[in-house]
Amino acid sequence: MTSLRRWLSDGRWLWALGGGSLLWHASHSVDHATMYDSLPTALFSVLGPSAASLFVLGLGVAVGRRWGPESLRGVGRWALVGAAGLTLVGLLTVAYFRTNGVALPEWVHFVLNATTGGAAGGALVGVYDERASRIAATLRRERQRVGLLNQRLRVLNRVLRHDLRNDMNVIQGYASLLEADDDPEVAGRAETIRRTAEELTSLGERARHLERLLDDEAAETRTDLAAVVERRLDAFEREYPHAQVRVDVPDRAPVGPVPLVGVVVDLLVENAVVHNDREEPMVSVGVRTAEDHVVLRVADDGPGIPESERAVFESGTETPLRHSEGLGLWVVEWAVTEAGGRLDLRDRAVGTVVSVALPRVEPSPAAATDAARDAAPVADRWGPSLQSLRGGPE
Repeated sequence: MTSLRRWLSDGRWLWALGGGSLLWHASHSVDHATMYDSLPTALFSVLGPSAASLFVLGLGVAVGRRWGPESLRGVGRWALVGAAGLTLVGLLTVAYFRTNGVALPEWVHFVLNATTGGAAGGALVGVYDERASRIAATLRRERQRVGLLNQRLRVLNRVLRHDLRNDMNVIQGYASLLEADDDPEVAGRAETIRRTAEELTSLGERARHLERLLDDEAAETRTDLAAVVERRLDAFEREYPHAQVRVDVPDRAPVGPVPLVGVVVDLLVENAVVHNDREEPMVSVGVRTAEDHVVLRVADDGPGIPESERAVFESGTETPLRHSEGLGLWVVEWAVTEAGGRLDLRDRAVGTVVSVALPRVEPSPAAATDAARDAAPVADRWGPSLQSLRGGPE
């Protein structure tokens, strides 16, 4: 009795439903061989119901082995609902004909055929329902996982922003005192300590500003990339007068919503200058428009991006042994990806070419005027925050 109860609770009675109906239809076809005299009769009275029974049995076995007893019970319940519903329809049909003086031959077989068809249809609906439930459960788990990851990131960011900064300030203070020591060796080591502490403090600031930038500009409106580039490069040339910057942009280059669009331009151009080993770095910045996208192209004559750095961003993952040295290129990658664009890094004979392809939009004349007017302040607004991301794609 216990084994039978467990067998029923596991949902394996669906196997009995499919197997039993298959045996019934097989035995009935043997006793009524005349049904094979006509193809339509054989199809609807024997072959069809037998195939439906085999389908229910095979589906039950597959669900039980792949998804387990709980899913098997769910599919079985749907099969019972379908079987009960079609059985009722079959009985009502028989009763209707009898009421009108028509006696259906083999009415039991007729009802059982309907029952088998209902079970097959119900089982199929049950499979789709169970699949949808499993997908929904997976999505719930993923949402919980994402929520937990966000919580951990906020805690880590707080540690970087607050605890690490406070401890580094203490270290910097004592290091500054030691730098005044009369012993040159002590003073030199103190300077190294202070410099390292400043770098760690800067890292915490980068994480803080990165979080704020991504949060605040996630809903950036569409803008004119040409206007952003011209405005940002005017300020850039004043900050780096030793660099030779050539600009080639069209009158308009409308793009869709791009988070941190001004910061992306600044990081790419600054990286081309800061990591250039020439006394007078040469940078070429161009914007090209196509039918469905706009391309920002930044080329330099520097040493190029290290292969290890490139491999990190081509794979999209970091490991303890293979990782990026900074946050700048990640900011560019995230912003471009969120905008539905594409980032491309390529070396050439001398220097590197970084291309950013962004979806193009065609705003109304009024929207284009507003975008051109508002694009530059968006980039300028993050000027102070960008100081914590200096160094760009390391």
